[in-house]
Amino acid sequence: MNSTIDNDSSLLQLVLKFRQQGDWCTVEEMCRTGLECNPGDIELAWQLANAQWRRHDPVAAEVTMRTANAIKPNNPDILAAIAQFIAEQGRYGAARRLYERVIHLNSSTVNAAVDLAELELRDCEWKRGWIRYENRLNRNDRASNNVVSIMARVAPHWTDQSLRGRTLMVYSEQGHGDDIQMVRFIPALAARVNAQGGRVVVACRRALRALFTRHYAPCIEIETKNFAEHGTPDYCLPMMSIPLALRLKPDEVCGAPYLKPDSTRVAEWRSRVRETPPLRDALQIGLVWRGDPNHRRDAQRSMALEELAPLFTLGDVVFHPLSPGNSEMPANVPHCDLTPYYRNGFEDVAAHVCALDAVVTIDSAPLHLGGALGVPVFAMLDHVSQWAWGSNETQRWYDSVKLFRQPRPGEWQPVVARIADRLAALAATLKPKRETTDTYEPAFRQFDGYGDA
Repeated sequence: MNSTIDNDSSLLQLVLKFRQQGDWCTVEEMCRTGLECNPGDIELAWQLANAQWRRHDPVAAEVTMRTANAIKPNNPDILAAIAQFIAEQGRYGAARRLYERVIHLNSSTVNAAVDLAELELRDCEWKRGWIRYENRLNRNDRASNNVVSIMARVAPHWTDQSLRGRTLMVYSEQGHGDDIQMVRFIPALAARVNAQGGRVVVACRRALRALFTRHYAPCIEIETKNFAEHGTPDYCLPMMSIPLALRLKPDEVCGAPYLKPDSTRVAEWRSRVRETPPLRDALQIGLVWRGDPNHRRDAQRSMALEELAPLFTLGDVVFHPLSPGNSEMPANVPHCDLTPYYRNGFEDVAAHVCALDAVVTIDSAPLHLGGALGVPVFAMLDHVSQWAWGSNETQRWYDSVKLFRQPRPGEWQPVVARIADRLAALAATLKPKRETTDTYEPAFRQFDGYGDA
């Protein structure tokens, strides 16, 4: 937030230092002290509200920014912050109305337009939502090495111009999970382009290329910047703009698996899973509890390892951390860290996941990966979560994914307890079968109705 109100720059710099460290308690304490001396310091008010939100109290964050709005009424930045914290409480209708007011006050705002678009997408108003979501491409604060900036120098953005005799390059834009979610639509887009006499080339991140190439080719590594490898592209399109290009409707999304792992690699990983872990006849469960700390909502979607304690009391379950760098687990918990074998990006992650019985994960790339592969996924969602998961516990994107949502912001205990019950029931069913066979098969290949165990 940019404030025209003078503030104590030394205090603000100290606040920002603790914010960078993720010390939200100290940020909140310092901001309160500063606001006692200068109640009109809007920047400190914003930092206080952000700390309150990160500590799972969007109600307090809303109150803080409403106080700031009373001091400086009708400031679009302040109103947008209020709308954000209202949305974080699940009050989506009120948030939408306030975002619309912000856009009326400042028609060039980008963040508010994107946030409003995500609320429209959440409510399945896709015709309007995908059009408005294009506002994300209008940011003027991108670094020159940002992928959108790079691709803007490669070729102009495609806005439905004729592609006869031309090449459209579709490229990775946001996170790995977003790419996995959207790559399903590339064959449909390519079919339309081919019908016009054009062609589609995919430029994705190196970690995803081998996996994506089995779904669609030609596919190049975006890191090489060899964009003319299959002919100089005439237009570019970011992955998250495919639904708009297809005029996609919610009921056109199919949740069936669409990605395929390398079969040889899967066999290697099944052997590794079978031979390495303790409790070989036990349930083998992939586990992700933390995401990228730079993600805007990581404080909401990630959780402390201690909050998974109910899972760790289960017998006959071995956990496989799936995130390199976030794989350390208590010594007394049966687990098997095979992430050092991840040498080929998502090729190995996909094979590992397919060798397991199920995945328990927060809202991160392994959720999308498991769903795209048809592997059972128990998804631990924060109270609000990403727009694609709607507002309840149903979703259209992946048939094999079951959602478990926090009843209130920050409350992981009910989510973990429900998943623990599911895993306990499945382990009780699976163990006798594994004890009487020498052939290892993941549970989802042995049982029907896995998600209802």
